[in-house]
Amino acid sequence: MAHSETFSTDPADTPLLRAVRGHVLQRWNDQHDSRLVFHNYAQAAAVADLAAAIARAGGLSEQAMEIAQIAAWFHNMGYLYDATQPVESGAIRAEFFLAEQQCPVDVLQRVRQCITAALSDARPKTPEARVLSDAIRAYDWVETYEQRMPLLRLERELFSGMPERDADWLQFLHTQIQNGIFFTAYAKKAYEPALARRLLQCRSTMPAAAEAEPKKAKNQTVERFDRLARRPLRSSIQTYFRANYANHIRLSAIADNKAHIMISVNSILLSVAISLLTYQSLTNRNPLYILPIIMFLVTSLSSLIFAVLSSRPRVTGEVPLPGQPFNPVFFGSFVHLSPDQYEVAVDAMLRDGRLLFGNMTRDLYHLGRVLDKKYRLLTYSYTVFMMGFVATVGAFLGAYFLGE
Repeated sequence: MAHSETFSTDPADTPLLRAVRGHVLQRWNDQHDSRLVFHNYAQAAAVADLAAAIARAGGLSEQAMEIAQIAAWFHNMGYLYDATQPVESGAIRAEFFLAEQQCPVDVLQRVRQCITAALSDARPKTPEARVLSDAIRAYDWVETYEQRMPLLRLERELFSGMPERDADWLQFLHTQIQNGIFFTAYAKKAYEPALARRLLQCRSTMPAAAEAEPKKAKNQTVERFDRLARRPLRSSIQTYFRANYANHIRLSAIADNKAHIMISVNSILLSVAISLLTYQSLTNRNPLYILPIIMFLVTSLSSLIFAVLSSRPRVTGEVPLPGQPFNPVFFGSFVHLSPDQYEVAVDAMLRDGRLLFGNMTRDLYHLGRVLDKKYRLLTYSYTVFMMGFVATVGAFLGAYFLGE
């Protein structure tokens, strides 16, 4: 059923709605994410038109209709900023924009309540929230179900980075359709029968999908950090990360201290070697002394360079590409974000145990890579210094005895 064939979708065009449409379009252009194939600008526009039509059919006031449309335009914008907490992020963006437009406080509150209530599991209490909830469900789960549900599955797989089993996907659809409720009289009459047919269709395909799925092996590996994420954070987990971070920092400090020793020693010895090279009486008396002095200059300078490279500040980590999720634990991933975006990301990470453990583990891994490079360069510095020192002493003794 296409809503354009059922009733008119020409909403009241107010200056605020025009500003909202322009702002939302600009945000979707500026923050484009190619993974959002389901939650996108087209969905927001269609839901806003459908919300206006349902509100008119229900006899809502012009203000309530405007609030429902504004909330519809912002209801999925949160996916651009934080796909793990899209409702709260979208509500925040709506509040910021309406505050810039100098809207009354009660309008800001009603729009925020409309977004959060329409997209939560609780039953919406305000008329505009019921209209928005019905518009979202009618558009996604009735009018465009066959065309857009595969896009929703694709979007979920793009964000998770792994394919979704047919049985899990059908179970998700079944749960969403079964728990779907229409609240306005018009939506109940126009869409509930179609939603019931969707539920029947989903139930009929679930057994076949379950039989097609291979049986899980008894020794199948559990997804990384999955069990940890479902348990309370125990002292052993805290001790593991605390001890590893402390060891990495301690080893880094030891490496820097050893590098500073080599820098100081080689700097002093280089000054001495240059002085000896320019000391005319020594080289005139025995020109063979030039060879060990030059050897020592070269090896000492090489050792100094490796020590400086070892102690040089270095940043290693996963710097995300535009549109990709970032690691809030690593500063190189979030320095380009605003404080609000960073707070949203940290809040999402702390609420998801698997995400928290995964980010901390990756951060430890990259710290280990930094330490590995530090100690390899430091090994080269000490080896070159030792071999150069031995060769220089040998060449000096040879020059001394040959010069006699």
